[in-house]
Amino acid sequence: MTDLEKGAVGFRELLGQSIALIAPLGAVAATLTGAAQFALGSLPLSYLIGIFGVLFWINVPYQFSRKIGSAGGFYDFAEKGIGKRFGIFTGYLYLFSYFNVITNSIIFVGGVFIPSMLSQFFNITLPSLIWIPIMLIFLALITTLAYLGIRPSLRYSLITSIIEIALLVIFSIIIIVKAGPRNTLEPFTPTPAGGWAPVFEGMILAIFSMSGSSGAVYIAEETKNPLKDVKKAVLISFLITGVVFVLTSYAMVIGWGINNMSTFAPSGVPGLILADKYVGPTFVAILLAFILNSFFAGSLAPLNSASRLLYALGRDNVAPTYVSKVHEKFKSPSNAILLLGLLSGVVSLITGLIMGPFYGFLFLINMSAISLFIGHMLGDVALPFFYKKIREFNVVYHLIAPIVSFIILIFGIYYSFYPPTYPINYSAIATAIYSLGVLAFIFSRKVKVSKRR
Repeated sequence: MTDLEKGAVGFRELLGQSIALIAPLGAVAATLTGAAQFALGSLPLSYLIGIFGVLFWINVPYQFSRKIGSAGGFYDFAEKGIGKRFGIFTGYLYLFSYFNVITNSIIFVGGVFIPSMLSQFFNITLPSLIWIPIMLIFLALITTLAYLGIRPSLRYSLITSIIEIALLVIFSIIIIVKAGPRNTLEPFTPTPAGGWAPVFEGMILAIFSMSGSSGAVYIAEETKNPLKDVKKAVLISFLITGVVFVLTSYAMVIGWGINNMSTFAPSGVPGLILADKYVGPTFVAILLAFILNSFFAGSLAPLNSASRLLYALGRDNVAPTYVSKVHEKFKSPSNAILLLGLLSGVVSLITGLIMGPFYGFLFLINMSAISLFIGHMLGDVALPFFYKKIREFNVVYHLIAPIVSFIILIFGIYYSFYPPTYPINYSAIATAIYSLGVLAFIFSRKVKVSKRR
């Protein structure tokens, strides 16, 4: 076993990691469209309020990152706040969440996005099981890039994230300019949604779409100045994407028509329809390519984060020590990357064959969401205890803010999983079984955590 490479990346690469985990174009294609199903013409208001909600969300990784820089991320945060077992449970929840970001992304690309794109725009119908080799090729590319080290993967993420942001800004400005007198402040009121309840339902998905900014915390050990740069990357990635999402949501509502938003989400690909209407087929082709890239970078980023987290668990003997091996040349947690890549392929394949790619995608993404929300709630609980221990407690940042975050996440879980429908009900059951298994593992053995960090 060797250590991860110190000082391998700087602030810009961390920023790329955080934005890539948000996956701007992918989030617009999927999560924003889902939020519109609830918020309708008030979608920009949901995102504007969501920005304030995410400020409370990112307070936890921001505050911890001021004092702790470790590949374990929330695992170390929770451990240092409350204790070893609490930290291990939190770490395994985050591992489960990031793992299922990978699984749902690859099955969505292979089994939903590419077949739908070819059918809608080129009238090409693929064989029913062709999603399997497409998915596995996609996974192999992600795993290879992660295996080759943190520098090439984060540089790729940085460059493509900048392009994605630029495309969304250009797309939005063109629609707003061409809309002319149809521009109005009405989308920033609850009137188009018919009240505040749909606005807040949309807000939950808006918060989820911006939650990836905390992914930078797992790259801390490979960062030149972790206690300074990680917190900056978390905050700035959120601010950039938050502003862009508000702009994009407004442009799409104005472009589609405030009173026509009931047909927005059911259209399937509203962003591409608007791009074709307001910009043209060439821009649609560019968007298609970069939406696919967004899913690629949005799968690579959680693989980078999850592999570092698994490496930290193995290093501390609370996961098989096999996963704590670092590649001599590439300085990547190579065994953890290969294991996660293999398991991702197996889980996605089995899920897709049993449920079909679309319902398999929904099953996996909802497992990721509920484990992420619960893991973050545990981080909310740990934050005040940690700052009490180091005698730097601030009642606003370390008590009130995490309490607000905790309450928001309770509503997030409620609106995400109630009423229980297929396959969301199975997502909740599977996550509960996984959590019970982790708890049984933790309390069935004497846990000894390394003091080297």
